[in-house]
Formats: sequence, C-alpha cells, structure tokens
Amino acid sequence: MNSSREHQRQLIDAEIKSLEDTIRALKIRRNALVPISSLPPEVIATIFSFVRLPEHFIMAEEPDQLECLRVAHVCHQWREVALNHPSFWSNINVTTVSPAGVAEMLARSKAVPLHLEARVPIGCWNESRFGTFQKQLQTHTSRICHLTISAEHTHLRKTLEGLVAPAPTLEYLSLSSEGYEPRAIQPRVAIPDNLFNGTTPRISCLELGNCDINWKSSLLKDLRHLEIRAPSEHLNPSLSDWLDMLEGMPRVETLTFHLTSPVFPSSPLSSEDERTITLPCLIHFDISASARDCGLALAHLVLPALNWLSVMAKSSHLEGDDVRRILPHVSRHSHGSQDAQPLQSLFVKSERTHTHIIAWSEPDVDIALRSPIGLFVATRSSRVTFTIINKDWSPGTDVVVFDATMAALPLDGLVTLTAQNRTQLLDQEVWLHQAPRWPLLQRVRLAAPAARGLREMLLEDNWERESPLLPSLTKLILLESALSSRRTVLLCDVLMKRVEQGVPVESLDLNICLGTDRAVQLLNEIVVDVQGPVEGLKERAQRHSNWSSVARGNFVFDDDSEDDEGDIEGDDDEREDWGADEYGSEEVESEWESDDVWIS
Repeated sequence: MNSSREHQRQLIDAEIKSLEDTIRALKIRRNALVPISSLPPEVIATIFSFVRLPEHFIMAEEPDQLECLRVAHVCHQWREVALNHPSFWSNINVTTVSPAGVAEMLARSKAVPLHLEARVPIGCWNESRFGTFQKQLQTHTSRICHLTISAEHTHLRKTLEGLVAPAPTLEYLSLSSEGYEPRAIQPRVAIPDNLFNGTTPRISCLELGNCDINWKSSLLKDLRHLEIRAPSEHLNPSLSDWLDMLEGMPRVETLTFHLTSPVFPSSPLSSEDERTITLPCLIHFDISASARDCGLALAHLVLPALNWLSVMAKSSHLEGDDVRRILPHVSRHSHGSQDAQPLQSLFVKSERTHTHIIAWSEPDVDIALRSPIGLFVATRSSRVTFTIINKDWSPGTDVVVFDATMAALPLDGLVTLTAQNRTQLLDQEVWLHQAPRWPLLQRVRLAAPAARGLREMLLEDNWERESPLLPSLTKLILLESALSSRRTVLLCDVLMKRVEQGVPVESLDLNICLGTDRAVQLLNEIVVDVQGPVEGLKERAQRHSNWSSVARGNFVFDDDSEDDEGDIEGDDDEREDWGADEYGSEEVESEWESDDVWIS
C-alpha cells in the first residue's frame, strides 16, 4: 500500500516537473518575442559591461560564494549572456570578492584582457589570502591590462618581487604602499628593476604612491600619464635625470609630482642642466615641493599645450623670498598663446600657514565654491591653482608675498573675484595696488576682512584719476558681516560715493550677513537691488540689536571695534545654522595644514 502511494507521488512529481519545464520553455519563447531579445548576445554583453560589477560581487555570508548577478535573474537569455561572455568577468575587484570568487571569475574570463584592483585595508588579509592573490597575479600576468594594488608595504613588496614575467598587454599600473606610520615616515617600497622582466610595451599610465623607482626604469618610457607621490626624500632625482626622464615621454599629457621634483642644486648649474624640455602634448601639470624646487622644475619646461597648472610651494625663507623668485615661472605657465580666454574668475582663501589662489578662464566659477568638496571639484576645472605654505614667515610677509603674486599673475581680464574664509590679505594697500589692473571686474564676493579693505580703498579713491577705480564693478556680495550702525553708515558712504562718481553698485547681496530691517532700508535707498539677510539671520540680528541715535533705528550691536574680523560672534551651532562658515571647520583647516597636504 505504501509503495503504491510512493509510486503515485513520484508520478505526480514527474508530471509537475514536466509541466514546469514546459512553462519555462514557453516563457523563453515568449521572452524571445520582446524586441530587446532580438539583439545579438555581443550587444547585450556590451550593455552589461556598463554595470559596476564590483558593487555586485560583494562578499557573501559564506566567503566562497559570489552574490548572483542581478542581470542574470531577469531572464534565461540574459543569464546565458552574463555567464558565458568572457569580458563580463574581466573586471575583478579582488578586495571585495572571495578568493574562490576570484578564481571563478578568472576562469570565466578565459583569455580576455583583465582589469584587476586590490585595495587592501591594513591588517585585513592574512598571509594565506595574500599568497593566493600573488599566485593568481603571477599566473595571469600576460593578460593583465589594468592593475591597481594598494597594500601594506611588506605585502606590496613581496607581491612585486614575484611579478617577473612579461606583461605585454599592461596599459595602466597603479601601486601604493600603506602603513600604520604617519606618511612622512612610512617605509617606501622599491619598484624592482626586473618588474615584469622590464617588458611592458603598451604601458601608458603609471601612478605610484610611497614607492621608489629608478629614474631610468623602462616603466618611465613613452607614458601618457605619470603620477608619483612622496617617494623617499634621498631618492629625488637630479635635474639632469629628471629632464632625461621627461625627454623619454614626448607624448605625455598629464604629470603629477608630489615631493618628486628635481632638487635645487647646492652648486651652480652646469651647461647640461641649463637645457629646457618641450612637452608639446602636456595639458595637466601638478607639482608640490619646496618653493625652490618648484621654480627649478618650472624654469626648465616649455609647455605649449598646458591648460591646467597646480603648484603647491612650501616656503623656507622668513621673508618669503623663495616664493617671490618663482613667481615669473608660475605666471609664464598660468596663461599662454594656447589659451583662448584670459583669466576671468579668481578665488582666494588664506589661513594661518597657507594661501590658496585659484583662477579660471570663465567668469563666475568662484561663486560656486561653498563647501570643501566644491573647492576640490573647482580646482580640477581651474586654469591655475597656486598654494603657498608658510609656517615660519615673519609678521606681514604673507601680505607682501600675496601682493607680489597678484601683480605677477596675468589678471588684467579679471571679471569676478571671491575672497573667502576671513582672508586677511586683501587689505587697503593691496586693493590700491591691484585695482588699477582690474577695469573689467564686475562682481566681488568678500568675507569681512577683504570687504573692509575694499571699503577703505573706495573711500580713499579721489578725483585725481581720470576715472574711478574698478569702473565696471556693479555687484557686491558680503559674507559673514555684521551690519552695525557704524559699518552700515560707512557702507552707505561708499555706495553713495560710487553713485556720485557715475559708477553705482547695482546689486548688493547680504544673504549671509547679520543685519536688521533698518540697515537694509538705508542701503536700499542707494542701491537698486538689495537682497537682505535670510530669515534666520534677520531674526538673530533683531535679537542682538540696539538703538542707534545716529542712524535712527535698531542695528546689530556695535562694539566700536575697528577690526572687521570680529564681525560675527557666536557658537558653532549658530554659525552652522546660518551657513556663513563655508570653509572654517576645524576638520578642513587641519586637513590643509597637516603634512599630508603634500601627498593628499
């Protein structure tokens, strides 16, 4: 009886399976009628290649299993394409895929070129896993075209020592050494001279971080992109070796040297070292070093196609003489015959030990810089970024050097200007020196100290000149200013004087200032378009106001201080609420002021 029932269940199960197979076949036939199913598998595979595979091949709960491809769950045809097309498995993030998963992907990728990436957090891999990774690299070296390895220096060194087979398809190589120590004292990894047996005929991009390389290495030949950050100080190249290296890559398009520039010699240059190198294709040049070393590098380069220059110069002279000596070279590379437009937009930001000057060939780019991320993104689109590091300057040297820098840069076509983050450098004297060069300046966006310098300069602008200073200035944006009665009256005096001179300010933006309705009313009697403080700031201004018999109204409390830097007071929560401190967080300041700025 029981055997009969078991037999009947088996028959039913077989019928269910048959029906399921029939339904599955019918679904496949039905899906085949969908227009996208008419695409050849190669086209579908190409579409799939735009999926970021590393996000999907995360470590599963069981480390020897891969998370299923999402696209493989859509239909039978997509699954077949995903599982059987080799190029779909050729992008492998070794960091996020288990060793078994990596092995499976390597097998499925068959013989197509590989993109391998391993960014290993310190202490996360044991010796066994690193040994497996090293064997996989060595086995498939001949078909790797893109290789990125970031690892603890001991593991990276052992990995590179095992890569002795030729890499005929390698086009991109990025190597970075990590460690527990501060970057300045981390052990560097020496790139072996026999890496890939010296055979990398197709390599065009090389990026090295905390790694030492022989400046005559075959890896440094005919590159299109080279980035070297923070090798050992004693291995910085001589000027002759550095120029020889650049001569070996005449088609290079981007160069980044952080603490890797030629060292300024202690003895006079030889006739050989006085040569210059022309790099006709270079469009992007980024250098960070001492001011003297930056100047040495810039003086020996001719860059007819350059459209992006970033210089970070660390001064070691109390009076900033080393920075002033390199200004002609910075200026020469900041604008050339290849530039269709002059420098029209300028951003200035200064802190206790450093100054950032960023310029673009388009107007109004500076106004978009409202966060540290915005600043970083904007520097990538700038024409020139010049950062001066000065930890030991004598008092007042920063203003003198800044004035000289402004005079050296080709800023005659300046249209828009931002001075951010309590920049102290644009005082009255600097404004007086620079304003005659800026007849096209239309809009300025100024934090309190720079605004005070402009105000004092405009009040001093007399009728002895043929025309007023800054004749095109029509828009003024003030940041972080507290409009006390005294400051409001002084600002009214400036604005009225501009009206009398026939060059009125047409727009005044006070959105992130502290100001009462009475302050805005007085300014609105002179300027056609006045944008008052946002609601929260207006309410705060009313709470901290008192009556002024001179200006006949309530104004933000005036402490009779002549220092406009003290305009905004309050705790961190208040400053965050009204959004005035766009770059002033301790986190941002410490990031720029630490030694890591040289290799970040």
